[in-house]
Amino acid sequence: MSGPRTSLAVAALTMAVENGTVMAFSVLYLPLVAEFGEGRGMVAMVQSGVVLLGGLGAPLAGAALDRWGPRRLFQGGAALAALGLLWASQVQSLPWLVLAYGVVAGAGLSFLASQPNMVVVAQWFPRRRAQAIALADLGTPAGVFLLVPLTQLLVDRLGWRTSLQILAALLVVLVIPANALQRQPPAAAPAVGAGARSLRTALRTPTFWWLALLRFFAGLGFTLVNTHAVAAAVGAGIPPLQAAAALGSVSVVSLGGRLGVGWLADRLGPAPALTVSYSSGLAGIGCLGALVATGRWEWLAAFVGFYGLAQGSSGIVATAAATAAFHGQAVGVITGWIAVASGPGEALGAWGGGALYDWTGGYRAALGLSAAALVTGVAAIWQVRARAWTP
Repeated sequence: MSGPRTSLAVAALTMAVENGTVMAFSVLYLPLVAEFGEGRGMVAMVQSGVVLLGGLGAPLAGAALDRWGPRRLFQGGAALAALGLLWASQVQSLPWLVLAYGVVAGAGLSFLASQPNMVVVAQWFPRRRAQAIALADLGTPAGVFLLVPLTQLLVDRLGWRTSLQILAALLVVLVIPANALQRQPPAAAPAVGAGARSLRTALRTPTFWWLALLRFFAGLGFTLVNTHAVAAAVGAGIPPLQAAAALGSVSVVSLGGRLGVGWLADRLGPAPALTVSYSSGLAGIGCLGALVATGRWEWLAAFVGFYGLAQGSSGIVATAAATAAFHGQAVGVITGWIAVASGPGEALGAWGGGALYDWTGGYRAALGLSAAALVTGVAAIWQVRARAWTP
């Protein structure tokens, strides 16, 4: 029988496997560049497809969550993502890889993403939304910490094709059985027609659009760094396995950052909490820039510490604010339409980092773009009215 704790644990596991699989592209990136002989910007389009669908699929995932519940949504998503990864492991050209990995697997992963999982958890804990979301979201860094270095080991020993097959197996073996236990609380059952009416109301509020703007710039800034951090570190002279381990360590540090931003958001409100978190993220981006310029490993360690504290804060704050402002029978579809803005931002970040590298011969301009995106995100959250945060 599902209950609050079971729901939280299953959501954490689902987000762990989903986000670990998405982030594993960072260590598959350079082998794919070598395999297909294309520029970094072209190969990064694979990840652009994954993250674009992660955002654009959010309204569909939210509507499916409201109508069919989390069990069928998450199990179906895991099956589709596994199918896409298995197909991607067999392709022989970059366009087919974009279709199989970026589109098919990306669509399946979009149904497993943080947004619908966070909405389910928030519905079970209406009085402690941000803290409950933050606890469930601990699965996100745990998945990155485990799967990114694991994928690097698999790539080194077995190649990128077998690595994709193993990631597909994890989706089938872990996510599908676990979500047989996932449920929404009985009070969350939707009324016929409620989604459309509530969405129209939400679209007329400034809060909706400011939160969407936050999700766009958060997607741009963080995805750019997440996609290219390993390549930037390797280019600065860091061995590939150590670079992958550093990206995994970012997720370990983010455990404390996620809990901290959830605690601050419930007590101080979203804007102060996100400002503190993004300040640390900006410091981390500066440290990555210093690593690229100097090649000194001390800057990599500083990047892990500062950037890790900001990782994941955007989704926690934005989802908690949205479920508080728009709580009701259509919360899934409303938060899904807010989250749709993250897809174009993430796609732009993944592609833009590679394209700016190709155009300029380095990562300085790309890191500047990431920093500017975080600053804009802070400005957006301060426009969300305080009364929208009242549970």
